[in-house]
Amino acid sequence: MVIQKNRDDSFREEKDFETQLSEIKMEMEEILAALEEEKNQRQFYQFVADFTFGWELWLDPSGKIKYCSPSCQDLTGFTANQVIASENISVLLIYEPDREKFNHFISDSLDQLIMNQSLEFRILTRHKQLCWCSVNVRGVYNKQGRYLGIRASVHDITRLKRALGHIQELSEGKEFENRAKWRMKSKLDNKEREVISSLLQLSQKNELLALVQKQLKKIVSGTSQQAHQKASALLKTLESVSISPVDWEMVVQQLENLHPGFIDRLKLKHPNLSSKEEKLCSYLRLGLSSKEIAGLQNINSKSVEVSRGRLRKKLKLQREERLKEYVDHI
Repeated sequence: MVIQKNRDDSFREEKDFETQLSEIKMEMEEILAALEEEKNQRQFYQFVADFTFGWELWLDPSGKIKYCSPSCQDLTGFTANQVIASENISVLLIYEPDREKFNHFISDSLDQLIMNQSLEFRILTRHKQLCWCSVNVRGVYNKQGRYLGIRASVHDITRLKRALGHIQELSEGKEFENRAKWRMKSKLDNKEREVISSLLQLSQKNELLALVQKQLKKIVSGTSQQAHQKASALLKTLESVSISPVDWEMVVQQLENLHPGFIDRLKLKHPNLSSKEEKLCSYLRLGLSSKEIAGLQNINSKSVEVSRGRLRKKLKLQREERLKEYVDHI
């Protein structure tokens, strides 16, 4: 009887264990199904947020950007990551005369003090184009009613402004804007002249060094022993002074300042160009001649002309199209 009782207890324990195991398995399946559903919902809302036509922003109560939709690049020229990483969106994008009212608007919206939750303002895009925008904001709260910041929707209203005739400035304001544009253009022109002057000096120095070395080699091969020794010593001294390489990072930085987005547009339009061909296009955009480019690269002008010919074929230019004009319009 005792043995039978032990068997019955063991059987009941085994059945209880199987029941518990089955319940745990069902709970796990329910949890996995819930996680999968949550994942699908997150993906759904991510798609809804990322593929909006307008530019969507979420700012936390401190003003830090928590989310920026990819559509901001269509309007501003900056990627979502660049906007989020910027320390101050106002400095990055907002046209200077409108910064103060924009900052006040965002500050009051974050403090939940504003009544009229929309604003028209101007931005200066990455490519230095002036655009009119409209922003509408509303508070963001969780299910418990906790304040999480504001959501802002920004739309391009430049065409609407033009249609309504509001894009025209008052004569005094227009004159001020024209003066500002002239100062900016003058500043850019001065910078371009400085960059080109620096590159030309480097090109001429390299060209002169190469010419002197070439002449000395001729002298060494046909002079007396004493003159040969002096010329050889001078040649060694010149050869020890290496021909100065171009600081390409400096060229790229200055090119971006003078012609914003040029290299990005070039790579987008012609992704198959080699680094040498990209450099050649950059030098042409700065207005350098084949001789000047040759001096910078320590090669002869004929080699540069050959490279230009290959570049024309790769860009698929027609015979009547000029390479320099094509590059200038990229």
